[in-house]
Amino acid sequence: MRPAYEGAKGYEFNPTGFFTLHYLWLPGIGDVKKERAAEGFSIGPSFRYVYKRDSDDQPELRGLGNIDAAYELGGRIAYQWSLFRPWLAVRYGFGGHSGMVAETGLDLRFRPSAVTEFAIGPRASFATSEYMRTYFGVTPAESARSGLGAYSPGGGIKGAGLEVSGRYELTEQWALVGLAYYERLIGDAAASPIVKAGDENQLTAKLGLSYKFRLKLFDD
Repeated sequence: MRPAYEGAKGYEFNPTGFFTLHYLWLPGIGDVKKERAAEGFSIGPSFRYVYKRDSDDQPELRGLGNIDAAYELGGRIAYQWSLFRPWLAVRYGFGGHSGMVAETGLDLRFRPSAVTEFAIGPRASFATSEYMRTYFGVTPAESARSGLGAYSPGGGIKGAGLEVSGRYELTEQWALVGLAYYERLIGDAAASPIVKAGDENQLTAKLGLSYKFRLKLFDD
């Protein structure tokens, strides 16, 4: 379940996928990512798919231009210290937008049993002006067609919220996973006429099965 678009008051249900890198070893460096590491730094890839925005599907967006689907690629760094894990992810967009986005958070992770794991923590998201203008901006031409006020947001903080996730291991490879993320749009994003016609409060939820597999590219 996700907002129909960023800043929407309506929601959509879509099939999607989970991808998590549990372990990464590089020649000459050694272990750089261990999902269950007790202490220390880890690095890994970061990816997000942003669904296209079709203005004809949403009455409040009539007159605005359509936005193609986007792919965001980047990296993520984290530090595990006892039960706490601060992390930062930075990505660059391709397709629907060409801006940069960043997300950061602080997870409190705990394992009530050998097969269950939960995490909870605050989140904050940031974006450059290219991203903000794509999803929250209104050009003068779009303003004339839609009736919304023209708006050109700048880059900076985009939102803040809280995420809760859980994992129950059915077998060594299979697990039931779930996630709920609440974000409140703030700053220039919240001031957008698009958001004012929709909702500053955004909720995303996922539930599914995951399968853990190994891919060995290098010799130890």
